[in-house]
Amino acid sequence: MRFGMFCAAACAAMLAVLPAQAADTAQQSAMKSCAATWKTKPDGEKAKTKYADYMSGCMKAPTKGPAPSMAMTAKPADHSSMAMKADMGGKAKCKDGAIVSYKSRSGTCSGHHGVATWM
Repeated sequence: MRFGMFCAAACAAMLAVLPAQAADTAQQSAMKSCAATWKTKPDGEKAKTKYADYMSGCMKAPTKGPAPSMAMTAKPADHSSMAMKADMGGKAKCKDGAIVSYKSRSGTCSGHHGVATWM
């Protein structure tokens, strides 16, 4: 009984600390900023538009703050070659050690506890 009470108290303490340690992403910061700006608008201006429409426009607007982080400006990976490879088939090593051939990645190793690596 004492261990259960200790574990519950320790888990609750950990959960209370976790959100405080996590830093906001650029998108989360922008969303908070947009929401704060909405709250300061007079009721007459709020009546002219829906909150969701305002937030959508505000989130798309360029920021006047610091430059976006590299994660936000990096070019997305080109997965077109990966998709072509997956469509052509190949081999995969399953989590139970079996090596299987596939025509489509969907369902590969489903009877073998999933894919460990694509070959």
